[in-house]
Amino acid sequence: MRETTRRIRRRVEALKGVEECVDVRMSFTRKKPHVYVHVLLGGDPDYDGIHKVSAIIDHEVRKVVPNARVSIRSEPESGREAGRIWELVKRVAEGEPGSRGAHNIHVHTFGGKLGVDFHLEVAAGMSVTEAHAIAARIEKQLKTADPTISEAVVHEETVSDLTTNERSGHGTELRYYIEHLARRFPEITLASPPIIRLVDNDQLHVTIRAAFDPDLSIDKASQIASRLEAAIKEGFPAIVRVDITKEPASGGMRRSP
Repeated sequence: MRETTRRIRRRVEALKGVEECVDVRMSFTRKKPHVYVHVLLGGDPDYDGIHKVSAIIDHEVRKVVPNARVSIRSEPESGREAGRIWELVKRVAEGEPGSRGAHNIHVHTFGGKLGVDFHLEVAAGMSVTEAHAIAARIEKQLKTADPTISEAVVHEETVSDLTTNERSGHGTELRYYIEHLARRFPEITLASPPIIRLVDNDQLHVTIRAAFDPDLSIDKASQIASRLEAAIKEGFPAIVRVDITKEPASGGMRRSP
């Protein structure tokens, strides 16, 4: 196990954007490996940048431990005290009724204030309204406990989501990265979450259902889809194929939540 964590550390520290790999730990739950990685990121990246680096870290870890569940903790290199915020998020999320805890917690700074981004685990049978209410209460508690937290981005995730992602060979970071990236294209609404498949030689195949204005020309829609495809591949070289299906938006254009 020690040699495995050393291999992971070397891979992570070699990545662009990672200033330091603070810790790599590995444990087993029901014989399934769980890898925890704590990194300091350089350049004070925004949310998209954080998800991009985290997706690559996730991919590198799985090259060493293919069937692992990967948890990533990131914070800015200039803000080592952000560890206190990380502990605060864990404590508040785990103490809120209805929450099953938080993972993949990222902390970053902007304008002298702190932003946090994390995944909140909830029961699969919970409604969207219930999950949103839990996330809102956690966000309020975080800002009350530490007024320097100016923004909290919460991604609700169910246990079944985690299981499905693990079986398919990838975590949720890449999916969220693609969803964030798609927001840069106002002409596109994602009709459903992107589907990510692991193919030969650790390469990835992404399928996206994109809804466009029904009156938009197919030529224009194809150009926009091509730009999105290029942006996705540029940000994550392991993606060798992106298929974007184009369909008319129903009820007018609207952005997916």
